[in-house]
Amino acid sequence: MLFIGHFSFDEINATGIARHGYFTIVTRAADAEAAVEAFKTEIKKRKDADPVFEPIIAVYIEDIIEMPGIPDAPVITRLQSSNGEFPESISHTLPGVAQEAIKAYGFAIDVLQIKTKPVHQYKEMTPFIRF
Repeated sequence: MLFIGHFSFDEINATGIARHGYFTIVTRAADAEAAVEAFKTEIKKRKDADPVFEPIIAVYIEDIIEMPGIPDAPVITRLQSSNGEFPESISHTLPGVAQEAIKAYGFAIDVLQIKTKPVHQYKEMTPFIRF
């Protein structure tokens, strides 16, 4: 089975300010329990080896989705709505993933640019679709 885990986390940044964020992990596993263990192992591994995960102090399971395989038609796996305008934030696509078969396509600032510029320089996103 294919499992998609959506997680939220608490972190303390380099200046001691509390932050909150989200990440998603995908894995194949025999059942939900095995997926949870795989997610836990991956998160702990990242905490020890990936600078993006270094400031994280707590991780919460938001939900885990089970699918028999990749669906033929698009499936929305997560929708979240918050009060107010979009806050300043930092996003990392495929952090720590070095597999050539996995590619990311995006329109926001590149992750490498984030590492070379101060984190307070944000790029405003342009709408993909406007209604």
